[in-house]
Amino acid sequence: MSNPAHVDIMKPQELTGEDIALWQGFVAQRQDMRGPYFDIRYVQAAGQVVPEARVARLKDHEGTVLGYLPYQVRGKVLQPLGAPMSDYHGLIAPPDVKVDYRRLLKLLGASQLEYAGWVGSMAEAGRGVSLVSQVADLSAGYDAYLERHSAESIKFYKNVARCQRNIDKDFGGFRFRFDKVTPDIIRWVTDLKRQQYIRSGMHDVFACGWTFDLLLQLAQIPDEDYGLRVGTFHCGEELVAAEICLLRGPVLHLWFPAYADSYQRYSPGILLSLRIMEYMAERGVTEVDFGAGGEGYKHTMTSPGPVCLEGSVRTQTTLLSLMADTVEALTPVARGRITGVRLSLSRRMRIIRACETEAEGRRQALRGLVRRALSRLGGARRAA
Repeated sequence: MSNPAHVDIMKPQELTGEDIALWQGFVAQRQDMRGPYFDIRYVQAAGQVVPEARVARLKDHEGTVLGYLPYQVRGKVLQPLGAPMSDYHGLIAPPDVKVDYRRLLKLLGASQLEYAGWVGSMAEAGRGVSLVSQVADLSAGYDAYLERHSAESIKFYKNVARCQRNIDKDFGGFRFRFDKVTPDIIRWVTDLKRQQYIRSGMHDVFACGWTFDLLLQLAQIPDEDYGLRVGTFHCGEELVAAEICLLRGPVLHLWFPAYADSYQRYSPGILLSLRIMEYMAERGVTEVDFGAGGEGYKHTMTSPGPVCLEGSVRTQTTLLSLMADTVEALTPVARGRITGVRLSLSRRMRIIRACETEAEGRRQALRGLVRRALSRLGGARRAA
């Protein structure tokens, strides 16, 4: 256990040239941190717009830097920097560095660390859950990828081919483009995502403003090997579908897909993801990450990737953890349903806490959360 003896707390823009070099060196040692969220450029962009953005520099007794923890402060709760936008996160440190996170919380003056998509060890995860990332392996090229997955999911890819034939017949095909993102495209995608959140009853992560600004900030990175990109389909001058992605060298993370409802029967979102993979495989991308968990269609387009963690570390026992012990005494069916409700509410609460830094935004979101909780708990009690 490489417990830090000292912690320096700073804003991301206060990282020195030495810090940046150490950060990049730590990431280079970690195969599990090759994705774009662990790049120093992501942290620097997020530090410009994320409220209460911080980085902790962990040192041992001799003053040697053990690693860096990028995070955001929400009261006494710490969350990964950029949450809920950041799909992956973790301690930026060599793989042999192990930290007592309860001790670290005390050094940082916090009572809890929340995470979803944590990469690396987390011995005190407690009641956390494991999430499996969904990855498309393009290392042998797109044709080899498509041949492998078509053989595994015959019905799915027959339907994909049928949708493409219908597009060719009805529209003469869609025009594809992959490029850096413009503010107009970001607005188009986030407007459609906000409508989707309303329909599903999920919290609108773009209502708070800073999450939208984070996309704008990432779009301004001029580097060819890193930053925000977008694949689009057009029918004539009409934008049919767009998928915002985050690129880091040979790794592409598919982030925010959206398409016009009027084209839904043609499955433009799936076809666009496949077209993006085909295009980027020809340009050196060897891995496309679809994120952890999520929609069922991802499993037909990907293979299981590394496991990441979702949960929290607390400095002391809470009412929520005591309630979890009570749940263990229920029947398996009731326990499963109530555990599902508790996990869902915990996720929603974490997202609300991350997004809504203003009191009125939190009040409105919490009212919606309570209404949904009462509805779901009623169903769980009836099942018990």
